[in-house]
Amino acid sequence: MKAKNVERVYGHGSKEVRALKNINLTVPKNQLVALKGRSGSGKTTLLNIIGALDHPTNGSVYFGDQNIEGLSENQRVQLRREKLGFVFQSFGLVPLMTVEENVEFGLRIAGVPRGEWSDRIKDSIDMVKMTKRAKHRPYELSGGEQQRCAIARAIATKPALILADEPTGELDTKTAFHIMKVFRELVESNETTIIIATHDPAMMELTDHVYALEDGEIVKDEEKTLS
Repeated sequence: MKAKNVERVYGHGSKEVRALKNINLTVPKNQLVALKGRSGSGKTTLLNIIGALDHPTNGSVYFGDQNIEGLSENQRVQLRREKLGFVFQSFGLVPLMTVEENVEFGLRIAGVPRGEWSDRIKDSIDMVKMTKRAKHRPYELSGGEQQRCAIARAIATKPALILADEPTGELDTKTAFHIMKVFRELVESNETTIIIATHDPAMMELTDHVYALEDGEIVKDEEKTLS
């Protein structure tokens, strides 16, 4: 994935807000990358543009060799369904579906063959340690449990790229480290590439690369050396 000269401007004239300014970054396959910065620094906006949920005002985003800005809306939807996984701050769970049903719903939308559903649902829920809560609906779960359900749904489809906005924000320290360990295992097994937005320094230590954003600009990038 590559972002080239990406800018995002909202509003016009005196009400213009420059959410992103000349963003350039390259994320190689099978890396775990963090975007860090305060609230309002542009992390979520950048994730939305990378994930084909929003359009840049200027610049381009490449998925492989393909400029996603050259895709039709239907093609962008297909890209999101088949290649991308999302973990939103709002979780985005279907309220009346159980944990299992929410994960199944993600598989259905992604077009995963029905014969693979059972194993994928079981494996992804087990990975985030939600097996004992698999029959519960979102309103019966804590915020941290809902977050783990959202993560299970994202990883079950085995996407090429996962975009996660504060994926450990609702989790206790022990569970947060477990989720980061799951992310590392997915990356190291060549299953996927993962970009997370976070402000937690402990989580950043487990990534391959950290980009620091401030007022919509990348002010620092740091390659990590993991032992």
